[in-house]
Amino acid sequence: MSAILGNAMVITAALPLLLGFVLPLLSRFALPASSPVLTLLWAALLLFFYWDTLGPPVMPPVAASQKLIYLAFAGIVIGLLPERIMPGRTASVLAVIALAAAFLWLGWRRLAGGSLDLQMIAALAVVLLALIGAAMLIAKPSSPSPSAEEPFLAPAAVLSLALSGAIVSVLGASIVTGQLLGSLAALIGGWCLVQYLATSRGGAASAWSKGVEFLLLYAAVTVLIQVALLAPKANPLALVLSSLPPLAAVLVRGRLQGVLPGAGSLRPLIAGLLIALPAMLAIVTAIVWAPHGAALGFS
Repeated sequence: MSAILGNAMVITAALPLLLGFVLPLLSRFALPASSPVLTLLWAALLLFFYWDTLGPPVMPPVAASQKLIYLAFAGIVIGLLPERIMPGRTASVLAVIALAAAFLWLGWRRLAGGSLDLQMIAALAVVLLALIGAAMLIAKPSSPSPSAEEPFLAPAAVLSLALSGAIVSVLGASIVTGQLLGSLAALIGGWCLVQYLATSRGGAASAWSKGVEFLLLYAAVTVLIQVALLAPKANPLALVLSSLPPLAAVLVRGRLQGVLPGAGSLRPLIAGLLIALPAMLAIVTAIVWAPHGAALGFS
């Protein structure tokens, strides 16, 4: 058993995918989606993968990788705020402050150095685009009568960002952050798959609470920011493209219902593909222009 759990592929992909299957079943049969208990379960799983990938918290944290778990704790604390606080302008302001603070804490040495090279420009673009997208996505309140695709918009944004970020990170020689983002992508992928199967059978998908939306989006974006700041071999264009899915989710919201009114079961898939488009471009870019030895035959 220990040998199975010690396998990187099991921890990075198989185990989080399996756990991702369990969470929507709990939200459907045991706990309402807005329950703080469900938010705590997401938080516990998130911390488990941080702990397993990065190790236990170090006091004081020195390396940027040691700071990530503390940022995850900060995201969880904000995500556990009362639900009445999270929707709207307050949640948007919290997202801006939290992501800007994370960027400054992770990159203060590079910022203090004053060098504005291509990597630093890419990191600034990543944090700006991700910050705007996250703030706008979190600020959107849940609709009283949500469309078929609405519950999938935020999960698709975080899944796309995490998956493309994982591949860009690994090809940029930052394996640990790639594993962490990969685990997050697999966890959310399991959630989306079960929810979509329920929708295709005539059921209704359970939407994330704003707390879960915040803590998972914040976790994915902060890890992507670290990759942009500290993985010198990561492709700058691929990093920028990886930061765009939250903005894409904002743009997709509310538009497909008018364009495809009779395709309820297909709209979540179409919305997911549109949101994932910049992520797919990021993956192709990272593979084609990967450093020598990691380009998988494309260079």
